Amino acid sequence: MVEKNHRVSLQPAFILHGRDFSNTSRLLDVFSRDFGRVSLVAKGARSVRSKLHGVLQPFSPLLISWSGKGDVQTLTGAEPVKSTINLSGKQLMSGYYINELLQRLMITHDPHPELFELYQSTLEAFLLQDEEWVLRRFEKHLLTEIGYGLNLEVESDSYTALSKDEHYYYDIEKGPVNIKNNAATDEFVISGQTLLDMSKEQFSNSQSKKEAKQLMRIILNHHLGDKPLKTRNVHWYKPL
Repeated sequence: MVEKNHRVSLQPAFILHGRDFSNTSRLLDVFSRDFGRVSLVAKGARSVRSKLHGVLQPFSPLLISWSGKGDVQTLTGAEPVKSTINLSGKQLMSGYYINELLQRLMITHDPHPELFELYQSTLEAFLLQDEEWVLRRFEKHLLTEIGYGLNLEVESDSYTALSKDEHYYYDIEKGPVNIKNNAATDEFVISGQTLLDMSKEQFSNSQSKKEAKQLMRIILNHHLGDKPLKTRNVHWYKPL
C-alpha cells in the first residue's frame, strides 16, 4: 500500500530545535498547534539567499507549511506572524529548557493544542512574571497533557484533603503520603502548604518555591529516564 503524500498549509508552530542536515539544509524539530511535534527538513535554509534564512528561529511564532510521507517531511514555507519573543539571560535558558522538555516527553504526531497555547503564553510570561513559578506551572500542565497529572489535593491512601500544616513524601505513582508523627523516611519530604500552593498555582513563601522545584525535578527525572537534560548544564547549547 502506497502512503499518501501529506500536505499541511499555514500551521501555527514554533521551532523547538534544529541542526545542520547537509551543506545547505536544516533538520527541524517543530511544535505545531494541530499536529503536535513533527520533524521537517528545511532544504536550502542555510543559504543566505534562501527565503527561510533567518526565519527559522526559536521563540518566533510562525505559520509553516510542509508536505511529504514518513517520519521526516519537507518544509515548504515559513513566515513569522509576529515578532520573536525576545528572551535573554535566565529567561532564554528557561525557554530552551521547556523546549527540551517538549522534545523529550512528547511523542511525535500527537496533537496538544491547549499545550501549544500554554507554551506561547509561557514564553511571554517569562518577560513579565516570576520565572520560577512560570516554569512550575508549565511543568505541571505538561505532565497532565501527556497523561502523568499530579495529585496535589488529597492523600493517596485515605483521600483525606491535604493539610498545609502536615508533611508528606510524594509517591510518583499515587501521590502524597502523610509522614505520620514525623516518621523517618529516605524520601524527599514536602510540606502540605507547598502541594496546595502548586495546586492553586501560586507561591506563599520562598520555602514553597524551593520545595516545588525539588519535587518537580524528582518527578521529571522519573519520566525522563537515565538521560539527563542538556539544559541543566550551563554549557549545553549552541544557538540555531
